[in-house]
Amino acid sequence: MNKLVRLERYLCLAGLWIAAVLLCALVLLSGLNVFGRIFGHPIGGSYELSGFLGALIAALALADTQRKRGHVELDMFTKQYKPIVKRLVGAFNMLFGFLLLLVLAIQQVNRAKRLLAAGELSETLRLPYPWLMYICAGGLLLLACAYLTDCVYLLTRKDPDTEALTSGERNGVVTSIRNDVVLPNEKDDKKASEAIESKEDAK
Repeated sequence: MNKLVRLERYLCLAGLWIAAVLLCALVLLSGLNVFGRIFGHPIGGSYELSGFLGALIAALALADTQRKRGHVELDMFTKQYKPIVKRLVGAFNMLFGFLLLLVLAIQQVNRAKRLLAAGELSETLRLPYPWLMYICAGGLLLLACAYLTDCVYLLTRKDPDTEALTSGERNGVVTSIRNDVVLPNEKDDKKASEAIESKEDAK
């Protein structure tokens, strides 16, 4: 299980770092476009490039956000369920989230193939943008991987209490749903955070 969590962590972090680089490029592009407009020389196709970069950033950052429980979560009913029911409902949700994203990724790849075969190009810069759809499909597959890991973890963990789905301590990149899985390079971070908390309590 630790190997699965570690592999998923590295893949999601890779997507997040690529998204971070693209975000820096997007900010730089927007800044240069504004600066160029002051002198009457805006960057041609900046809106089109911004749209492409925004789509790639969102697609590649979704998986790590899911892994860290960074999305807004609403819980109206599951807090009243028994622990074993919470675990099964959580695993059910994660499994179907995985299947849905897998279908979406496959559909996007098929759509990109058809557009490339038809020679589809973007309107302003005439770029073969269907290639970017493959990257977005890769981001969806990363998100599907995060869902699958959560599903496997919920079905195999010994502790049936899944309050971690909606609450619990978040330690670095380890989500509350996997709070008993601490990777080797995260142990020092955990000890440091505990030391800081103990000092604050002493004050």
